[in-house]
Amino acid sequence: MESMPYIYDILFLAVFAVAAVCSWRKGFLAGLAELAGTLFSAAAAMVGSRTLAPQFYDWFVREAVTEKVQQAVTETGTGLDGTLQGLEFLPDTLRETLSGLVDTAGSGLTDQIGALLEPVILPLVQVLVFVVLCLMLRVVVAVLVKLLRLVNVVPLVGGLNRLLGLALGLCTGAVDCWLLAMFLWFLACFAGGRMEFLQLSVLNQSTAYRIFGAFNPFVPTVG
Repeated sequence: MESMPYIYDILFLAVFAVAAVCSWRKGFLAGLAELAGTLFSAAAAMVGSRTLAPQFYDWFVREAVTEKVQQAVTETGTGLDGTLQGLEFLPDTLRETLSGLVDTAGSGLTDQIGALLEPVILPLVQVLVFVVLCLMLRVVVAVLVKLLRLVNVVPLVGGLNRLLGLALGLCTGAVDCWLLAMFLWFLACFAGGRMEFLQLSVLNQSTAYRIFGAFNPFVPTVG
């Protein structure tokens, strides 16, 4: 797995290059519309995810998490502790707190663990809603971009249009890499350390992931 960080770097570079070339082919106006549409889609999806995710969490996730915790509580303390330690995407401080609760298990253990897990699981729901909303909005933007590509057939203006489109493509590529970093983070959290190549420890060895992943607004912070 020593080569995986380099593979992730190549993946980010490929996404960046493809976005730049595609924007060059589309031209300035289409590239500007794509960049503006990408930023608008990301911003709208961000707001929408923070609004809708708590509802989805209450409807589909909270009860399932509670049931899992209740099942774990019925097992031995060692079994539950082992389950918690296996959740590698959780911050170390949170796992230590959960392990401490296991050692002093009481009647309120289920509620305590559920409350502690919510701020960690909710961001995963948020990023999932974010990705779905962002993809839907970008489909709408793609239709507008196709219409603006017709400007590229104009002599001379079309050439300048493409050159400026390349410059905008670099910005679009950076945004796409940021979205890719969040998607990889979500997959790594969802995998929970079960796949060696898809772990946060491996991703963090990738230079590109560290750069773009540093701006992931969904990463939970535990005080």
